[in-house]
Amino acid sequence: VSNGNIQFNFVYLDIVSLLEQTLAENEDLLHSKQLKIIKNYSNDNIFVTLDGDKTYRIFENLLTNIGKYALTQSRVYVDVIDNQDDVCIVFRNISECQMNFSADEIVERFVRGDKARHEKGSGIGLAIAKSFTEGQKGKFSIQIDGDLFKVVIHFFKNLVND
Repeated sequence: VSNGNIQFNFVYLDIVSLLEQTLAENEDLLHSKQLKIIKNYSNDNIFVTLDGDKTYRIFENLLTNIGKYALTQSRVYVDVIDNQDDVCIVFRNISECQMNFSADEIVERFVRGDKARHEKGSGIGLAIAKSFTEGQKGKFSIQIDGDLFKVVIHFFKNLVND
């Protein structure tokens, strides 16, 4: 995204519906770890101008990571907050393994987080999610507090396509 090789197709979409679709399509993975999804949406429909495919990929990458690394039989919180100028989407879960890395390290390309992990995959899901968020003029941050893993995304409502 940073070198301009990825094109965005911006459309006016309901971000709550897109998130619900992504949750439904990842339900098997989340249920396999007996994760309970707690949803808190400030409105049932929140419209933003975004690339639907890229935004779906952001949500899918985050849910895939939650499905892989969340503590079995725990809760996952998904909040969508409709602010005046932006929409804030927050994913929170408790990690199954100790997180011995910083928030900056975890989004670096090919960093897999817990250095003891042996799962297959390139480990770039969070880097892609961050890149696709920022490519849509959004903000992406990760917060780690003990075993709590939290991703906060802000998409601005008045997106100007440059």
